[in-house]
Amino acid sequence: MRNVNELVGVVFSGLASLVVEDVADEGEFIRVRARTRDDSVQCPVCGQPTGRVHGIHRRTIADVPADGRRVVVSVQVRRLVCPVLGCPVRRSVNRSPA
Repeated sequence: MRNVNELVGVVFSGLASLVVEDVADEGEFIRVRARTRDDSVQCPVCGQPTGRVHGIHRRTIADVPADGRRVVVSVQVRRLVCPVLGCPVRRSVNRSPA
């Protein structure tokens, strides 16, 4: 039998760069809770790597049918701070690497 992360990786291949924390059968719908990885990422403007977290937010990114039921995907994302003082983008949302 496959583990939950393997199954979610197959069924929700677009979420493969996320860490799946929980998949729950809630009757009328299935809830998938995931988060971005804790890895450092590059600033989208200057390219400097950063892992310094400014804040954490939870967002619903999908609500699509599967097996005749709704699937609600809730993702926790990090808001990061660019370490370069002159960078025009001092804060950016962690976009998971593809």
